[in-house]
Amino acid sequence: MAAKEIFAARKAGKLDEALGLARTEYARDPKDTWVLRAYAWVLYDYVKKATDAFEAKQLSATALSQRITPYMKEFSKFGGLLRRDTCFSQMVRLAMKASGAWTDFLIFARWAGTEDLDPEANRTFINEDGKTLDSQQTRLKRAISKQTVAMAGMPGVDQELIEWGQGVLAEALRETPDDQWLNFYSSKMHLLRGEVEPAAKRLFPILRRQPRAAWPWSLLGLILEASRPLDALICLTHASHLAREELEVAKVRPRLAQLLVHANRFDEAAYEVQRALAFREQQGFKVPTDLAALAASDWYHHAVAAGSLRRVPPAATAAHALLDALDARELTYTKGVIDHVNAEKRLSYVATSATDGFALLHHAFPTIAELPPGTLVEIGCAEVGGAPQKWRSAPHGSLPGLYEAAWGWLERRPDQDFAFIRTNTDDVFVPPHLAKDFTAGEAREVRCWAIRRANKTGKVGWRAISFIQIGPEDASETHILTSAAVPGP
Repeated sequence: MAAKEIFAARKAGKLDEALGLARTEYARDPKDTWVLRAYAWVLYDYVKKATDAFEAKQLSATALSQRITPYMKEFSKFGGLLRRDTCFSQMVRLAMKASGAWTDFLIFARWAGTEDLDPEANRTFINEDGKTLDSQQTRLKRAISKQTVAMAGMPGVDQELIEWGQGVLAEALRETPDDQWLNFYSSKMHLLRGEVEPAAKRLFPILRRQPRAAWPWSLLGLILEASRPLDALICLTHASHLAREELEVAKVRPRLAQLLVHANRFDEAAYEVQRALAFREQQGFKVPTDLAALAASDWYHHAVAAGSLRRVPPAATAAHALLDALDARELTYTKGVIDHVNAEKRLSYVATSATDGFALLHHAFPTIAELPPGTLVEIGCAEVGGAPQKWRSAPHGSLPGLYEAAWGWLERRPDQDFAFIRTNTDDVFVPPHLAKDFTAGEAREVRCWAIRRANKTGKVGWRAISFIQIGPEDASETHILTSAAVPGP
C-alpha cells in the first residue's frame, strides 16, 4: 500500500512528496522490496532531470555533480538490495550518461560493479534503425575505462580507485580483445606511463579497421612525438587532412606546428598556428600557452606579413607505409580476380572462389579503385578468414575453375537485353552492359574472359566479364579455354 502511494505521487509529478513518503517508509521497513523500488524510481527522476539539463547545456559539469551526487549517495545506501533489478540498471545507466562530467562516477561504478545489471542490460539490442547496439554492460565497462584514463594523471587521485578501473579495462580487453575503444583507452594508459611501444601497438588494430579516422592517427603521432619526431610529423599531418571537423584536430595543430618548426618548415607551421587561432577565436575558447608562444614568434609574424602561409601536403602514402613498418606481420596471400567495382559503395569485390571473396573499400585501398573487373590480384591477410590487410598485383592469366577464357557462339534473343555464349561444356551468361553491343537474333562467334560465381539464388555459373575479341577466329571447336591457349587482352 505504501509503495502504491509513492508511485502515485511520482506519476502525478509530485516528486518532493513522493521522496518524503519513500524516506519515511524506508525508515519503517528498510527491506520492503516494493518500497525500495518506488524509492529508487523517485531518485531516478531527480537524476534524470539533471542529466537531461546537462545534455541540453542548461547545467555546467560542476552543477551537474553538485545536483546528482546527493541522490546517487542516497541510492547507494539501499540500492544493493535491488541488484539485477531494472531500476538498479537504470540508475547505473544515468551514471554512465553523466560519467564524463560527474566527479564521483568511478566511486559509484566501483560500488555498483559490472556484473549486477538486470539480464536485459547484458544483451545487445537492435534500435529503430535496425542497427545492433552493444549491451549496457559493455558500455559500462567502456565508460569505466575511459574515466579511469581521464583521472589517472590527475594529482591527488585515489590510486586504489584507478587500479580498480585498470582491472576492469584489462578484464574487458581479455573478453573482447578487438574492441576499438578499449584498445584506445589502453593505449592512452600506456602513454601516461611512458610505455611507447605498447601504447602504439594498441592502436594498430584501430588504424587497420578505421584508416580514415583522424583520432587514432593523432594519438599515434603524440605517442611517437618524443622518440620519433619525423614519424610523428607524418601521423599528425595525415590526421589534419583526415579530420572532417576542426574540433577533431584542435589540439593537434599546435603540436604539428611545433614539429614543422623543428623541421624548419616555418610557412607550413604558420598555417597550422593560424588555423588553430581562428578556431579558438570562433568558438570563444581560451588560447593555451603553447599556442600563444607559437603565435608570438618572429617566424610566425614574418610568414603572416609575407602571406607565405601554406598547408602541409597530404601524407597518406607515408602514413600507411609507416603503419606497415610498425605493425609488420607475416601475411598469407590468396589469389583472386576483381569481379566488379561498385562505384556507389566505393568498393571493389575480389572473388577467390565461386562463393567467397573480399570487399575492398576504396578509402582503405585507394589504388585498387583504378583496376577494372577481370584484373588478377592477391589479397594478404594476417590470419585465415581475417580482414584484408594488403593487396598486390598478380600476373594476368586464368584461375582454373574461377576465371577462364570462353570461346563459343553468342546468342541474344530479341526480347532479352542479356545473352548467352554457348560452348560445348557450359553456357556463359552475358550481362546487359556487354550484350547491348550485339544485334538480337544474330549468332556471333566470340571470345571472352568469364568468371564462375554464384548468383543471388545461389546457383553457380559462368558470367562474362570482358570480351577478348568480337568476330570469328580460326577456331575449330567451342569450349572453355585456359589463358594459356587463348591470348590475353
